[in-house]
Amino acid sequence: MTDKEMKQYVGQLIQKYDYYDPMKDRLEALRFGNVKNKKILDIGTGKGYLAILAAKNFGCDVTSIDISKEKMRVARENAKAENVLDKIFFRISNASHISYANDSFDVVISFNALHHSKKTHKEIIKEMFRLSQDKVVITELNEVGAKVFDDYIHPEENHKAMIIELKDLEQEICKYSEVKRHDRKLMTTFVCKKNKGGVK
Repeated sequence: MTDKEMKQYVGQLIQKYDYYDPMKDRLEALRFGNVKNKKILDIGTGKGYLAILAAKNFGCDVTSIDISKEKMRVARENAKAENVLDKIFFRISNASHISYANDSFDVVISFNALHHSKKTHKEIIKEMFRLSQDKVVITELNEVGAKVFDDYIHPEENHKAMIIELKDLEQEICKYSEVKRHDRKLMTTFVCKKNKGGVK
């Protein structure tokens, strides 16, 4: 799907359902995570939207990782266009094995990225808590969100098969943290305050 087609789909969704806005959803996750002026690791760069918003709207220094060189290229271009390229360090990396020391970041965030690595998502979650000094913020689609993404946003993908059951996800992250849950129409954000004892 091209950017133009994506914008058309998003416009149709907003007009028809009045509840999908990719930038607003990311802003809401960042607000709920209370990330102002933090050092952030963003798991799954995509087009760089979350990293850009964190840098531009919340004064964060962001390291943003993705395994895709093409996505990284697009994200860099978007960050440059928004004048925040100096606030974001983009890095090619596998989210299951990230070469930073324990507690390297204040906050580690994954916005609708875990389901793309469903088979290794538990390893990624463990890495997120290892790298976070304070908290982890995870947003994932619910069943309605998966249907909307399959029907309108990314019909080339199969989110229904990819989604991680939210109750299973919450159970997994509760091993590491106290969890606050914020449910929205298409997705849920979990804000996880890291246990003082660190990763179990």
